[in-house]
Amino acid sequence: MTIILVNIKIHRNWAITSDGSHLMYVCLCTGVTDGQIRDAIFEGCCSYREVRQATGVASQCGKCACLAKQVVRETLTKVQSSQAAIPYPVEFNVA
Repeated sequence: MTIILVNIKIHRNWAITSDGSHLMYVCLCTGVTDGQIRDAIFEGCCSYREVRQATGVASQCGKCACLAKQVVRETLTKVQSSQAAIPYPVEFNVA
């Protein structure tokens, strides 16, 4: 297993990137962070299965599956609620 870290400082199970944002390692076997799981959802994954295929999370020992599913659920809920809050135009213009 090879893990490459670029501009990341490890503090307990959190990583601090060079821009100051915090990432938590969800899967140590494959090096998947909660940020990578969220990015997969923002890029179109709509289920845990799709996130697992895209990121490789929980594909080794599986001990991280519960936490990975929790991150997926929370992120999908936030995405769905933010989409529901988008106001729709009252009128449509014909192009």
